[in-house]
Amino acid sequence: MRRNALVIAAAALAFGPLAAAPAFAATTPPDNCAKAAAAADQADTAYKAALADYQKQVADGGHPGKAEEDNVAALKAAYDKAAANIVTVCDSPKGAMKTGAGSTSESGNTAELAAGAALLGVAGIGGTVLVRRRANGRA
Repeated sequence: MRRNALVIAAAALAFGPLAAAPAFAATTPPDNCAKAAAAADQADTAYKAALADYQKQVADGGHPGKAEEDNVAALKAAYDKAAANIVTVCDSPKGAMKTGAGSTSESGNTAELAAGAALLGVAGIGGTVLVRRRANGRA
């Protein structure tokens, strides 16, 4: 009875993650990419407008104050952050790796993943059985 419980527990540990979490490709929904692009465009527009006002004030012989300089710097930082966010959100890795046979970032073959996990599970159960047999002196 104890052996059956051990085998069931080993099988649950081996195959539980497969049943609990579906296999899916690492992709970003297009609406998140569009939102990131819209935010970057808005930040770019605000930065360019503030920079144009700053440059116009200098060209007219004015001396912009610290507040104007800080505003342009803050808008530039916001634009840089939004532009970096586009790269993070929209550009997920695709295609073969340069140094290897490929990657699963574009499409994950569920059958291959399940087969690999099954092999690992069977190897784990087989190892457990052999260790138990050796401990009981029936090797």
